[in-house]
Amino acid sequence: MESSATEWAYANNARIAVVFLGFAIVLIGIGLLVVVAFGPDGGLAAGALLALAIFLLVFSVLVFVPRLVQRGAVSFSVYSRRSIDEAEHAVRAVIEASGRTARVERPRSRARSPPRIVIAEEIPARFRLEVTRHAATTSDSGEWTEIIESLPNRQLEEAQALRVKIAERLSAVTSREE
Repeated sequence: MESSATEWAYANNARIAVVFLGFAIVLIGIGLLVVVAFGPDGGLAAGALLALAIFLLVFSVLVFVPRLVQRGAVSFSVYSRRSIDEAEHAVRAVIEASGRTARVERPRSRARSPPRIVIAEEIPARFRLEVTRHAATTSDSGEWTEIIESLPNRQLEEAQALRVKIAERLSAVTSREE
């Protein structure tokens, strides 16, 4: 089961964070209105709304804000059964085949296998490669690599062409091995 060009998952990380933070702010506003409108009689309802709002606020700050920082405002991701080295080679080969120079950064990490970031000249998209467990598998069936493309806006045609070529390259590697 290898990824094809249509299996890139889209995530608007900025929208997710804004929706949760906005919902928390709305609940805070409703809680304050309940206190103002009903006084001490609405205290219990307002307290429950404010507790829920604080939970949403803390949850979004702990979960979605780091994801936004790590992956960017808009991202696409795909899982590959390839090792991180093979995935890096595939991404670099596609970028270099398009006539660009690829640069690989290895940020400091406490993970056993630190992530790699592949950046191409003159392309605003960057590819983050991480060793991960695939959500569809329950047993430890080998190494999976998640390839995450972060870009400033969704409509970048060159970035979509790179995603298609990377998926083709990863599936071509699988076909040769089988």
